[in-house]
Amino acid sequence: MKPKRTVVVGSGAGGLSLALLLARAGRQVTLIESQPEIGGYLRRFTREGIRFDTGFHFSGGYTNIMSTILHVLGLDDASRADLIPNRIILENTGNDLTIPAGSGFRGAETVMCDCFEKDAPALHRLFDTIDAVWKSTPMCDLRDLTPLKMEISPCDLQSVTEFYRSIGMGPIAGGAAGSFAMCHGSLLSEAAMSFHARVGYAIFDDLARPVGGGDPIVAGFKREAAKLGIELRTGTTLLPFSEMNADGECTTVCLSDGSAIDADQVFFTIHPLAVCELLPEKARTASLCRRIRRFRDSTSFFCSYYVIDEETPVTPGLVSYFTSHDLDAILTGADGAYSTGYLLEREADLQGKMRSVIAAFRTMPPGSPDWAAPTRALRREDAAYREFKEKTTADIASDLVKIYPEFKGHLRPAAAGSPLTCRDYDPPTGSAYGVRNVCAFSRLFGRLPVRNFFIAGQSALVPGVMGTMLCSFSVFRQAVGEETYCRLIRESGIC
Repeated sequence: MKPKRTVVVGSGAGGLSLALLLARAGRQVTLIESQPEIGGYLRRFTREGIRFDTGFHFSGGYTNIMSTILHVLGLDDASRADLIPNRIILENTGNDLTIPAGSGFRGAETVMCDCFEKDAPALHRLFDTIDAVWKSTPMCDLRDLTPLKMEISPCDLQSVTEFYRSIGMGPIAGGAAGSFAMCHGSLLSEAAMSFHARVGYAIFDDLARPVGGGDPIVAGFKREAAKLGIELRTGTTLLPFSEMNADGECTTVCLSDGSAIDADQVFFTIHPLAVCELLPEKARTASLCRRIRRFRDSTSFFCSYYVIDEETPVTPGLVSYFTSHDLDAILTGADGAYSTGYLLEREADLQGKMRSVIAAFRTMPPGSPDWAAPTRALRREDAAYREFKEKTTADIASDLVKIYPEFKGHLRPAAAGSPLTCRDYDPPTGSAYGVRNVCAFSRLFGRLPVRNFFIAGQSALVPGVMGTMLCSFSVFRQAVGEETYCRLIRESGIC
């Protein structure tokens, strides 16, 4: 009789991390991905002989937690990253400030206070709070093997807007200092201050561009998966589970390709809406369904990519451009407000020649434009949709030329994708960070109503690639127990 396999559903950063952790703990792992290739937002694509990022453009944490995560997973070769500056522009107020590369957390604080002197006392309190939240967050130091405790802090029960009000933060300074909200996509009037702070610490401390984008992580995973015997099943999806056994478990995983897997545990790293549709009827309780229906998605982005003429000099870095200092207006699109991130970089093409490229990502609601056809095949024939993409791509370039007039006439669009493109390969919504964080509203995390089912990601402690990987460590720890988890961490050599 074949031993049961542990199934991981979804192959983004969270799924890849879980699969490696489980395999290193001795499990026989099968990773299931509906798309033809693994990687999710880590994946890259090629245009004009140049590799472009799908979603993993930059990250914080490479000088601490991110490099530790990658080491434990056996992906040290994916930990190379270049520190980059972050230029923040508030178009409506004329504020323009730059946090130099390698400034560190307190260096970023100094830049903010120098720019907004009247708000310096509030900014000091903000940075002190962000620092305290990060240092008190379980799992932010993988070397700490102290048993996890469920502790609620005041910052878990206070929205960012409420916190700003309590410290007397001015609206413009608050907009600039909170601009990293685009890296979690949740409204400041809703998001818990603790959630917002964890994102802010990583971005302020060591914002970096991973060398090669997500390619080294995906390549490293494939290498380690081959060593550990992880089975990869792509281009197939799970069919809904019929019923639980007497132990409250589902142990047969049926796939759309007609095959079935005898499973001991199933880990989901996909959207809660998609998970709910797969659960057996008895597990889809009224309370669970209500809870999931109340979830709201974080922002999505329209992404466009440009090649710059070689004679035009480019300084690598991130430019964060905002039409308004009101970040909730930015994230909801109120009164036409939006933000665009521009990642300027020098990238070697497939022939090894260095090229100047820009990846741009403008905030848009998931599913935009809502009038377009639901499938990619139909949208290809839609002239109005093509016009929408071309106009948005041109508008994004026009804003960039306002910032860098020397780019005028030297930018060439290479590719573009709307939030609908994101939905094509990250169903059912295509949001950038999964479920929106709402203060005092619990995440769907850990064990599900089916005893051998677990869910990770989508509403992680910290969003983005680093956050979903960290979330996978947390769910893994819950599922395998303290003894196995601590042994694996010690065997990695980090403590």
